[in-house]
Amino acid sequence: MSNITIEFKTGEIKHFPHTGRAGGSYTKHLYYEGAFVIVEDEWGTRTAFPAADIAQVREDPNRMFP
Repeated sequence: MSNITIEFKTGEIKHFPHTGRAGGSYTKHLYYEGAFVIVEDEWGTRTAFPAADIAQVREDPNRMFP
């Protein structure tokens, strides 16, 4: 389970927080394919961003510790 934040060179920030899905094993995924950064949500929908436009990508685990 992870929260993904993409910061663009323009200063724009996109947040993709973990929201979960029934079944418990579905979460956001982050991929790097060629010149693109791709975020896939719990339902399999992919959003691609050109890597040349991105200043920073952050993926934070959303884990609960006892």
